[in-house]
Amino acid sequence: MEVTESRAPVNGVPFTTGDTGDLTSGASLADTFDNFLTLLTTQLKNQDPLSPMDTNQFTEQLVSFTGVEQSLKTNKKLDELISLQSGNKISGALSYIGQEVTAASKAIMLDNGQARVSYNLLSDADQTTMVIVDALGNSVRSVSGKTEAGLHEFVWDGTDNDGNPVDDGVYGVVMTAVDFDGNPVSLIQGTSGRVTGVRTDSSGNVILNLGDLDIPIDQVEAVKAIQPATNS
Repeated sequence: MEVTESRAPVNGVPFTTGDTGDLTSGASLADTFDNFLTLLTTQLKNQDPLSPMDTNQFTEQLVSFTGVEQSLKTNKKLDELISLQSGNKISGALSYIGQEVTAASKAIMLDNGQARVSYNLLSDADQTTMVIVDALGNSVRSVSGKTEAGLHEFVWDGTDNDGNPVDDGVYGVVMTAVDFDGNPVSLIQGTSGRVTGVRTDSSGNVILNLGDLDIPIDQVEAVKAIQPATNS
């Protein structure tokens, strides 16, 4: 069934849109030229006899009409290109599925009772503290980390401070490091995990899924193939 929308008349000419026959539905100038001529004819009938419209104005309206059509078609083509580009991005990211990635993140994914936190100390520290928090911001586990400058990794076994296992899911990590004088030491924090899926967000950016944890692909710092388990 054709759905039409009535709008206010323009110079006495009723205007309707439907599934076909208008520019927004992809029709060409030729398909809507009769409506355009009707509009011009009505303008002639209703113009001021003492101040008739110059013929050049008709030409200008025709040029404008064509320009609007071309702009709409250009926008449609751009939408198609963006859609195609998003599809190509996802296709290119499919190779990440099943691989282990390390990425900058302040969140970690606890999967099967294990999660990995990576951090890079830019200089030696006197004390490094790591606090794992749940979705409500409650402290779940607090540990001390290595203090030498460089890249380090901590593997969380999924237990809280009392040694009780917690549920799998996404957790936050708050890290602090201070030197011997109590001054903060700069660090870069990240996480590692297996990619389980890929998608694009509303802006067309590719997102890697580490279980329930979303990681933008531009935050990935390293990729490592997961070796299949072998029976010894």
